[in-house]
Amino acid sequence: MDKKTVVCASSALGRDMHVNVYGKKGLPVIAFPTLAAAPESLEEAGVIDELADYLDSGTIQLFCTQTVDDESWAAEGDPADRAQRQEQFYHYVADELVPLVHKVTRRKARPLALGFDMGATHAAIALLRRPDLFQGCMSLSGSYDARRYFGEWMDATLYDNAPCAFLPHMAPDHPYVAVYNQRQLLFCTGQDASEADSLRTTREIDGELRRLGVDAWCDYWGGDVTHTWPWWKKQLRYFLPIVLDDVEKTTAAEKPARKRVATRKKADAVTAEKTEAKAEKPAAKAAAKPAAKKAEPAVKTAAKPAEKAATKTAAKTAAKPTAAKAVAKAEEPAAKKAEPAKPAAKSAPAAKKAAPAAKPAAKAEPAKAEAKRPAAKTAAAKPAAEKKTAAAKPAAKPAAKPAAAKTAAAKPAAKPTTAKPAAAKPAAKPTTAKPAAAKPAAKPTTTKPAAAKPAAKPAAEKKPAAKPAAAKPAPKGGASAK
Repeated sequence: MDKKTVVCASSALGRDMHVNVYGKKGLPVIAFPTLAAAPESLEEAGVIDELADYLDSGTIQLFCTQTVDDESWAAEGDPADRAQRQEQFYHYVADELVPLVHKVTRRKARPLALGFDMGATHAAIALLRRPDLFQGCMSLSGSYDARRYFGEWMDATLYDNAPCAFLPHMAPDHPYVAVYNQRQLLFCTGQDASEADSLRTTREIDGELRRLGVDAWCDYWGGDVTHTWPWWKKQLRYFLPIVLDDVEKTTAAEKPARKRVATRKKADAVTAEKTEAKAEKPAAKAAAKPAAKKAEPAVKTAAKPAEKAATKTAAKTAAKPTAAKAVAKAEEPAAKKAEPAKPAAKSAPAAKKAAPAAKPAAKAEPAKAEAKRPAAKTAAAKPAAEKKTAAAKPAAKPAAKPAAAKTAAAKPAAKPTTAKPAAAKPAAKPTTAKPAAAKPAAKPTTTKPAAAKPAAKPAAEKKPAAKPAAAKPAPKGGASAK
């Protein structure tokens, strides 16, 4: 049989506590010896031999702890100090001994609490105060009130260590009641005179647990059962297999619940992750959309000026011929009416031939002759007319842009044929409105002389090419005058 001693440096008690460990594995059982006895007393009383089969098979692992009963229950002195020492021992068990058991066993199984005589009282106190830490208790011949050791004295600290004192004040709906019903609570006593105090307090415990609805096992053996080791060992052999079987059933029922809880936790975690992932995707999309929307307006705003510029340029370029045609058509009457006056307006460049130009206005025949030679005059007049219309555009449309006017002014020379058919007609009706037409035609020529002069110079340079054609009819004009 494996045996070892573990020393627990108890901060609650301020001293080292020795714990004898029997067995290598199995359900942990914390054993409390009789009043003020050493942990080795269980081995001396033959308890270890009685449980050898359970220890060797690894069914249970026994932890026999040292106590401080000689400083509390069995001590003499101030009852408050004694009660406080018992409270410190309780904290040692709950806060230090149970973690030590977990460390040795390398598992978190809840241990059983086993005790004899005063050890039975320690076992009951541990389970009833901390059912979350212990799987059950096996209390044999314990005394569960403080009268045997403290008389009628009581304080709050002793109250917490006297089950017969605090159980009557526990409500049936206390949270511990449900936990008690998931634990193995065993109280046993004989009915011999030596068991009088144990019998009385066990019956009190039995009544209170019944009142609370706790399914506890309170067993009363015969009148010949004394307060001695032989009977406790018999009781231990009898109850231990039943309790272990009940523990196995209870823990087995808990395992699926634990698995379900673990499965639910995993499922909840997976669901939470999926929910977070789904929540993050719309958030990412929502975050991306504004960025895309912000980028799109930037592209649009960057593209719009180019598109507007392109459309404006295209519109202008497309509108130029139309505008030129419209202006040409609009100014056709002015051009028609202004043609007879042009020779007078351009007297400076054609000063030498002022006399021949004046004669056709006086005679009708020369007018016919002039009508027969429209090519020369119209060819020379077209650029001038177009230049005048180009110069007249800003006056007619003040809202138009300068760039449009410049391009319109630059285009006439490039498209001389756009107004040829319309320009051919002016000679047909030269005399319809000469007096009235002279005045309006004079306005555009007078308003934009400076703008027309640079453009008029190339036209004036082209006239010498037309002069030979115009010079030949001069003798004819003279012949007709003769």
